[in-house]
Amino acid sequence: MLLSADKAGAIAQALSARSKDKWLPLHLSQEYVDDLPGTPGVYYFHNEKGKVVYVGKARNIRKRVTSHFTGNSAGRQRQEFLRNIHSITFEKTGTELMAFILESIEIRRLWPQYNAAQKRIESKFGFYTFEDQQGYLRLAIEKRRKHTTPVFAFNLLAEGHSMLRQLIREFALCPKLCFLQTSPEPCTGLEDKSCKGACEKKEKPAKYNLRVQEAIAHLQSQQPSFLILDAGRQATEQSCILMEKGKFYGMGYVPAT
Repeated sequence: MLLSADKAGAIAQALSARSKDKWLPLHLSQEYVDDLPGTPGVYYFHNEKGKVVYVGKARNIRKRVTSHFTGNSAGRQRQEFLRNIHSITFEKTGTELMAFILESIEIRRLWPQYNAAQKRIESKFGFYTFEDQQGYLRLAIEKRRKHTTPVFAFNLLAEGHSMLRQLIREFALCPKLCFLQTSPEPCTGLEDKSCKGACEKKEKPAKYNLRVQEAIAHLQSQQPSFLILDAGRQATEQSCILMEKGKFYGMGYVPAT
């Protein structure tokens, strides 16, 4: 049976559209992919209720997103992941570094279901301070907890103990008040005269606390502060990243100069 030119064209168009869509997740329409830019940024996969289930970064958003949908893996976890993708949104960032930082921020803000590997907090320990009932400032090493801000963070407990011993020596701090010595025996700092007697109330809190604050300031001064200006999302702006004393202060965009 011969088909008219119009009918043959319609069938060819339908087959072409079906071929184009066949590699996409079941619930994702081609329009979402067509709207993706080929620029650096962060992309978000949403489920049927609009909730973000995955956040990713990319130097080329379109290329990175489509790479999720190609390959021969038929594992159960991958198939579940693909079935849960119903829509895609994105945020241009101008540079890959901005995308990297924004991805980290968004993962911790949104806590997406499929970003388990990137939810870990890198620094496991930190120096924390508090004032005891006698008014002495305590400098202690503690395991880092969510929503806490240590005065200094580090990954290895041995690294923290080494830094604390150095601070005790340089600023004449008390090993007992820093929890480096937990035994009931006399303070080892009294024996070598590095402790001025705060642990036995021989030194006033105000005088001792001043040295603790100097030790903290010294720790923080060792951490870098810098400003990075780079390409923006468009020619009229620049991306901006600010770090102060080792802490991420913020990121954004300023007019190009």
